[in-house]
Amino acid sequence: MYAELRSPNIHEPLNMAEYNNTILSYRDVTPVLWAGGTEIMSRPDYYPSQRANVELISLDKVEELHHFLRNDRFAEFGAMVSINDIAQAGKLVLPRILLETINSTACRTVREKITIGGSLCTKSFKTNLASTLMILDAAVEIRYLKKRMHSKWFQLSRIYDKNGKLEMPEGGLLSKVRIAIQQYDYQYFRSAGTPMSDKENAVALALVARFEQGNISYARIIFTLPDKGFCYSRDLDNLITSVQLPLSITRYATVENYVVDYIKENLSGISALQEARIRGLFHDMFRDMNETVLCYTPK
Repeated sequence: MYAELRSPNIHEPLNMAEYNNTILSYRDVTPVLWAGGTEIMSRPDYYPSQRANVELISLDKVEELHHFLRNDRFAEFGAMVSINDIAQAGKLVLPRILLETINSTACRTVREKITIGGSLCTKSFKTNLASTLMILDAAVEIRYLKKRMHSKWFQLSRIYDKNGKLEMPEGGLLSKVRIAIQQYDYQYFRSAGTPMSDKENAVALALVARFEQGNISYARIIFTLPDKGFCYSRDLDNLITSVQLPLSITRYATVENYVVDYIKENLSGISALQEARIRGLFHDMFRDMNETVLCYTPK
């Protein structure tokens, strides 16, 4: 059955200099970058396959991609740091919403293989980790080839188009992720469904907010539909900020319908189950936020 298939050429650079040389030697071919392998190997019939790319670069031995740096303002992780290690190393300083997002991803055994760089660069579906990092204003370093290798920092949201499709330079490598250490009065993350095995029906909602005299003074909200994209905008942020808490049932119904209609306008083909899950997650979030603001004590 597989007699006509070739084994891939596997490159294992030990540092970024060797990685750069490998990329420069394949200007006419874009090699597949292998991080933890959880997304690639979960795809049906990916390998063995006559369509499989025969040039593969394993990033596991690139020392610089395993580094971790932290100071009073931010934490910076190399792309090959596993999300489980991030949760363990940052459980006292990183925003709680990020830890909740990580801990909701698969089981611990799989989280030990999922890398932060790989989870942001999946092409077959959009990850909840990417959306949570976007509302936390995370930044990423991208290395890319343009006559020679360059590197540049971007806000994470800028490497995706409006539908959540990854827009990296050809042959680009996400090498570092920088997460600001910030405090929020309210953090909420919930998901329904499994992005990897049921991306057509999965949904996630993430929100961070600050309160001032019992009202919302700052809010960032994002919905993730893994098969369709991310839905986030200043319009939704401003809507949440304009809400007076505690929210009445009548006012809530108006806000919910506006949000659902907005998502359906920006992401087409939403299933009935996804819409029901959006409404359920949004309802649970506002019920929780009402309870929080009623018990809120300014710091």
